[in-house]
Amino acid sequence: MRQFRYFFKEAFLNLRTNQSIAVVSTVTIAFTMMLFGLFLVMYLNLNTLVGSLRQEIKVILYLRDGISEKDVAALDEKLRSQSGISDATYISKEQALEDFQRAVEGRDILLRGLGDNPLPASFELTLEKTFQTSEAIRRMAEQLKGLKGVEDIQYGREWVDNVNTVLETMKVGSTLIGLILGLAAAVIISGTIRLTVWSRLEDIEVLRLIGATRAYIQMPFLLEGSLLGLFGGAISVLLLRGIYELARIRLAEMNGFLGSSLTLMFLPTPWLILFLAAGAGLGCAGSLLSIRRLL
Repeated sequence: MRQFRYFFKEAFLNLRTNQSIAVVSTVTIAFTMMLFGLFLVMYLNLNTLVGSLRQEIKVILYLRDGISEKDVAALDEKLRSQSGISDATYISKEQALEDFQRAVEGRDILLRGLGDNPLPASFELTLEKTFQTSEAIRRMAEQLKGLKGVEDIQYGREWVDNVNTVLETMKVGSTLIGLILGLAAAVIISGTIRLTVWSRLEDIEVLRLIGATRAYIQMPFLLEGSLLGLFGGAISVLLLRGIYELARIRLAEMNGFLGSSLTLMFLPTPWLILFLAAGAGLGCAGSLLSIRRLL
């Protein structure tokens, strides 16, 4: 316990001794992590938005004209028991025509010459989340084509591909940006700790002469880097919250003008804890990178 008190005392002493450098490093780390945090908030909101769009992915089974009610009931039972299908809604020819008439209400020219109801009955399938990829839907469509009474299948493959491409691009982008900004923060902290080590070389030599181990000498510097990262992370969270509140107010004003109901989400508490832990971890990594060359 006494050793830990010594380590923390030395870490804070180093920060106080190199106060101006520590402040500059903390502010730089804060802005670096804020940029990463902004990307995380954008990713979280875009992921939520795209996730809601994926719920709109439907597979439509168009049925042959003249299909009997018995065959429709059998097909309904078959679809509901099919793996990957969470819901199957039957739309009769009459219901399809009513829906079409409502959709084109006020544009009667589209209804002229329609004659008898040409629209087929259909089943609208809602898929489970794990089956909303392009490849999974394609395999399912191949299986469903052979069912009795099915004339055609449509699921908007381009729409599915585009939605999944957006998700994958965001995942890859967040990883790359996180690595780049994390490396930048580690390098910044490494430079700060290197200056601290150089300023205390005489004290370090004294510790070596009296038999202090390498780990004992290094620990205060590791704690110093962790504290710099933690302080920078905390400041970045405050900055992020301020930017988020401004964006939320602005979006609320736009919603009132546009009549929409878009909302923004901030980083959940577990993400904030991980964010602060990442700041401390980057600080520790930067310190380790520096002292391994000097001590």
